Amino acid sequence: MAETREKRSVLATEIIKGVMLPQFVILPLAVLLVWLALARGIQPLNQLEQRIRARSPDDLSPLDDRTVPLEVAPLVSSVNDLLTRLGDSLATQKRFLADAAHQLKTPLAGLRMQADLAQREGTSTEDLKRSLQQIGRSSIRATHTVNQLLALARAEGSGVGIARIPCDLAKLTIEVVRDSVPRALDKQIDLGYDGAQPGAPGVWMDGNPTLLKELVRNLVDNAINYTPSSPDKPGVVTARVLADTFGHVLLLQVEDSGPGVPEAERELVFQPFYRALDSEADGSGLGLSIVMEIARQHGAEVTLEDAHPDQQPPGARFSVRFAARDSAQDMAPEVARDVAADS
Repeated sequence: MAETREKRSVLATEIIKGVMLPQFVILPLAVLLVWLALARGIQPLNQLEQRIRARSPDDLSPLDDRTVPLEVAPLVSSVNDLLTRLGDSLATQKRFLADAAHQLKTPLAGLRMQADLAQREGTSTEDLKRSLQQIGRSSIRATHTVNQLLALARAEGSGVGIARIPCDLAKLTIEVVRDSVPRALDKQIDLGYDGAQPGAPGVWMDGNPTLLKELVRNLVDNAINYTPSSPDKPGVVTARVLADTFGHVLLLQVEDSGPGVPEAERELVFQPFYRALDSEADGSGLGLSIVMEIARQHGAEVTLEDAHPDQQPPGARFSVRFAARDSAQDMAPEVARDVAADS
């Protein structure tokens, strides 16, 4: 039963040779097989990469998800959805730029024509004054269009992470109405405010005060532009803020005594540069687009209806429905103290 140490050493060496030598052969073969399997498995991904790299910068068509592995199909579907949304955004931007260029072309052409007329030989003083007046009107129109374009771009660019603070919608609306009074007086329009008073319960909401004032200003300007007025029959424009403290709803309304908007055009008026037919009102056709965009930024709903359906003209009433804050305790501390003191 006894064995020498030399015999045990020889036996261990033979065992090691019998185990290790096959491993040196099997291991490289296994690595080669795994590499071939991975190369074959990711070949569809390599082909997809080559197709993407070969695309032109303006090619936003969906990727073919039929030749990719099943595990990667959801990723390709998400990329296709992103490409579709990006294509829609670029198409909207191109159309907007084309429309903006067209709108700016008209006042600029008028400026050049009137300048050429003013420089003609033999132009009388009266003709020169008339040309200067036309130049002034064209420059005002061009300035207004540019300002509206900037406002719309600012509203569209504020969709992500806009600063929201507690805002008193009644106070903002009254400030806009006061600023618009001189323009309304020039057109002999009776402009006023009716509704909840600043600091009242239910008039507070979370929003961006700059954008909200822009929304109210565009609604009031639109009403002033499209409301006919005369000394014997002045037009009427009314802005109001109504608060539903139980339903936590805050309603902004701007109504006028103008001709109203036909039902067939009530969706079209919110499109950029759309203007009602047979309308001689000044404007760029961007005001209501800005209103719709700012309302969307604040999760609000915009509706349009006849202000007085049983009268002629029926007038127009624009309503913007916001979500109000839950309680007056959420307002700014200094305002809350003022409201408490007044009550």
